[in-house]
Amino acid sequence: MSDKFWAILGGSVLFLVVAAIVFRLSCFGYVENYQLGYQFDSVSGKTTLLVNPDGTPKKGYIYANPLVSIYTIDLRPMQVTINANNRVLNAKLVQFNPKGFKTFVAWHGNADYTQYGLKDILMSYAYDPTSKNYDFLTILKELKNEDSTNSTKEVESNSVTNKVFTDTISK
Repeated sequence: MSDKFWAILGGSVLFLVVAAIVFRLSCFGYVENYQLGYQFDSVSGKTTLLVNPDGTPKKGYIYANPLVSIYTIDLRPMQVTINANNRVLNAKLVQFNPKGFKTFVAWHGNADYTQYGLKDILMSYAYDPTSKNYDFLTILKELKNEDSTNSTKEVESNSVTNKVFTDTISK
């Protein structure tokens, strides 16, 4: 076999590998078991949830044409806190509620919302006094610092006296 044959065969294999990688990146998305998947069709402008015919969310590899983007939202509970001087003043355990998916995407746009990006967004809504109006937010548990709950209690001040000791050795 000649060198020309091996060059053509190597070039063909390389082309097929690159084509397979481009096809995988442009036509497939992946949804983990703890994520809510949705797709955005850039031609029609429609955003739809990825659900099976029985109504359960789709998981795993999702095929979509290159003009459709697959996005995910993390559904795991997360703790959001208000800190001061490395002390937690208030903490809440929150979770994204899939029932409010349409409202959330309308307000925040299409993107992959991991725990890191979603945490700040949900924290801003969790500490809003009207948080019961947000259908995409579920507050699972609320922990408050007991000292901060009773703000009318007077704080006793303790006087501290500093005594200065002289060092007789260094004189």
